[in-house]
Amino acid sequence: MKIGIVDTTFSRINMGSIALDELKKEYPELDYERRTVPGIKDLGVECKKILECCDICMALGMVGGAQIDTQCAHEASLGIQQAKLMTNKHIIEVFVHENEAWSNKEFMEICQNRIRKHVHNAVKLVNSPEDLMSHAGRGMRQGKNDEGPIDHDEKFMVGIVVSKFNEDITDRMVAVAKAVADAEGIEVKITEVPGTFDMPLIVKKMLMDKGIKGVVTLGAVIKGDTAHDEVITTICAEKIADLSLRHGKPVSLGVIGHDATREQVEARAEKYAERAMMSTLTLMKKVRE
Repeated sequence: MKIGIVDTTFSRINMGSIALDELKKEYPELDYERRTVPGIKDLGVECKKILECCDICMALGMVGGAQIDTQCAHEASLGIQQAKLMTNKHIIEVFVHENEAWSNKEFMEICQNRIRKHVHNAVKLVNSPEDLMSHAGRGMRQGKNDEGPIDHDEKFMVGIVVSKFNEDITDRMVAVAKAVADAEGIEVKITEVPGTFDMPLIVKKMLMDKGIKGVVTLGAVIKGDTAHDEVITTICAEKIADLSLRHGKPVSLGVIGHDATREQVEARAEKYAERAMMSTLTLMKKVRE
């Protein structure tokens, strides 16, 4: 068996070297050929050329975070698919997207994991395809931990995003929300943010976690001398509603305000938190009926 490896100069890490390191370490007896092209859209033709002397090829590409990068990656994938059909040989597409991770450390871990796992997939596709059959339906992933098979008795987990502004009030709200979840036997994950305006980004991160089935937002916005409180609550409500629809998971609005005095906030804190948690728990069950 001979494996082809094609990477790009556009990538911010040496993806080809990672693939070769895994190949030499785990399959020292195998032959290989490596080539490098400028960008991700050049991968298709180079993979087709290298398949003239190789049994299988790995196309390694890094996708930037801009919209044009996503478009280029899609076009590159189309070219790779065409090359596969023209040569009747497999090309393992190993793309990593910069917006997959929240930090450089996490991004490097995804790159390492995806590239190294796909080296083994490439070898198995040629030498022992029956090994892949034995792993069917196990929810295996490249880049992150395996998903595992579907659990018919999955447990619900809810995220709580709480504003630390007016924390004497929001701390009480968290306590009530957590007590409601505990009474229902639901595990919670709590993340604090500076203010209500800062909630949507962390809500998005929570919704991307497959273990979290819904999110509760808790905050207290007290009326001041300007319309600032209205701007804050309006934007927050719009953004978290959009996130809920986009991810298909419930996100409740447990934010008191706008136009609320401190006395009104004090009086409503526990009830808002209780309703917000019950709303999310109810919808979490409804969307799975």
